[in-house]
Amino acid sequence: MSLQIAKIILYSRNGETRELAFNPGRFNVLTGASKTGKSAIIDIVDYCTGRSECNVADGVIRRYVGWYAVLFQLNGSQVFVARRNPAVGDKTSPDVCLIRGKDIATPPVEKLTKNITVDALETLMGASIGISENEHRPTLPTRDSLEANFRHALLFSFQDQNDIDSKQRLFHRQGEDFIGQAIKDTLPYFLGAIDEDRLLKQAQLDQARRQLRQLERQLRDAEAIDSSSFPRAQALLDEAKQVGLVDERTVAATYDGILAILRRITSDDQIQVESVMADGEDMLASLRAERQGLRNELERVNAEVRSTRTFTHETSGYEREAKEQRARLSAIGLVRSNGHSAAVCPVCDSHLQTPAPTVAQIQRSLRDLSQELEAVEAENPRLQTRLASLLAEEAKLQERLQDNQFRINARMRENEILRVQQDAFIMQARAIGKISLYVETASTGDTGSSLRRQIEVAQARVDMLERELDPEAVREKLTAFTNMIGRYMNEYSDKLDLEHRGSQLRLDLRNLTVVADTLDGPVSLFRMGSAENWVGYHVLAHLALHKWFRLKNRPVPGFIMFDQPSQAHYPPDRDVDGSLDVLADEDQTAVFQLFKLIADAAAELAPDLQIIIMDHADLKHDWFQNAVVERWRRGQKLVPMSWIEQAS
Repeated sequence: MSLQIAKIILYSRNGETRELAFNPGRFNVLTGASKTGKSAIIDIVDYCTGRSECNVADGVIRRYVGWYAVLFQLNGSQVFVARRNPAVGDKTSPDVCLIRGKDIATPPVEKLTKNITVDALETLMGASIGISENEHRPTLPTRDSLEANFRHALLFSFQDQNDIDSKQRLFHRQGEDFIGQAIKDTLPYFLGAIDEDRLLKQAQLDQARRQLRQLERQLRDAEAIDSSSFPRAQALLDEAKQVGLVDERTVAATYDGILAILRRITSDDQIQVESVMADGEDMLASLRAERQGLRNELERVNAEVRSTRTFTHETSGYEREAKEQRARLSAIGLVRSNGHSAAVCPVCDSHLQTPAPTVAQIQRSLRDLSQELEAVEAENPRLQTRLASLLAEEAKLQERLQDNQFRINARMRENEILRVQQDAFIMQARAIGKISLYVETASTGDTGSSLRRQIEVAQARVDMLERELDPEAVREKLTAFTNMIGRYMNEYSDKLDLEHRGSQLRLDLRNLTVVADTLDGPVSLFRMGSAENWVGYHVLAHLALHKWFRLKNRPVPGFIMFDQPSQAHYPPDRDVDGSLDVLADEDQTAVFQLFKLIADAAAELAPDLQIIIMDHADLKHDWFQNAVVERWRRGQKLVPMSWIEQAS
């Protein structure tokens, strides 16, 4: 079983979930009235699989949904992909949550956190369906090379209501810029006309061509050496003189003499300054690191000096105030200390309204103050010693910083000299490289013969790889494959009453359309009349393509989604609970034949192909009723009414 859809899940902005389950490997029908959300299904799947913009129409779905999610069935495992609904005014959201497992239960909204990028999701999904490394190289170099990816494969799985009845476009998004050309470039890979190892062979061919060009250049150089004036050898010797590899006075009159000098140049050990230059840069970095350390240490010492000076200043102020206070209290010695109460002034014996301190209290205060002054005076010498020590350390650090800056300046001058020397040695190295290549190719006739044999072998390898990668072989395969797909289309067309029935049908890959080869000549889709034919040939082409994809096990998702295939006969304004009774007999027959063909194709390719239809029609036949997954009528829609009511 290939990649198919097990569920589509919506999360409300309050965290509630709405699950829409499908049956993998079978024919599925989602029927319902207009404006219930059927046409949003393709856009939701497209967005969850990496579309750059969310094309879900503005309205109820965009307003009340917080996350979109799709649960894919992939062989025996499942892949859950959820993507946040863009905020109002935004076209996309980068928040993607991916879960892989055997049997995945719908996670609560709290578990939906971004764990993968959109680009990584595309790569992972492509690898999961088996898209290998590939590359399309245009014949003319007017376009960049293109690699087929998962987003390209999805273009064959969607037919929305604007695609399915178009006479101009056969594939989803074909009319958008660059998409049509991308389909043309990648369809040969998806059909299998290009070998899986083509990219490897292309790389081998590129390498073989480079080797062949190198050998041919060596042969030309070797043959040019035999000329009488040997200009290239002379030019290399002149260049060696200019860069200082040989003395400017060196002269050689013969080719052998010049060749001997050039060989001696390649064999001599040349002085290299790269390591010296690297050592100089390392030393400069070390000096700069040392300077930063010294600056940090100096800042620390400066901070301590400021703190010590501040403390010393505050201590001196306190000492002055305390001495003045002690002087004032010392006058207590002039006062009588006996026979006086606290209510009588000890100086003039007058009565006081507020009792004065006793002489004993004043003496006690004087004694305490004297003790504190003694402590402060004892600390002053220590503070001065500490301040002197810090100032000495500050001066030493400043001297070290000056010395460091001097060494940095000297090293920078030395490095500049080394840099000039390095430039000179780079020029010498380039000259030595050219001389070495020339000396290796300088040879006698025997070496020329050896090069010719190597060229013959290289040319044979290039020819072999070119035959294997011959574009004509790819075109022949494409012709054979499209003929087979056309045969499937003819078989399916027998079940529909379309114009040009009985003609030979084929896919026109150049114009991306369906062509009916008639007795009067080829008739393309855009020249066929009526929406019934346009819808019918769209369905035929996609059923035939997916039959080929499934039989050849190609890396394309194993599902097709058709939106409103009955619209040519059953427009929305005639919908009455999905009944076909309102249609004319021929319209009823046409709708029945179309749905029966799709159901039979799904049964033929089960369980490898899943077909999902979103439509108004609701046929009363058992095979159709058994395929219905949900009916959206009488208030039942994609977005539950309860979400809207709660938000209101």
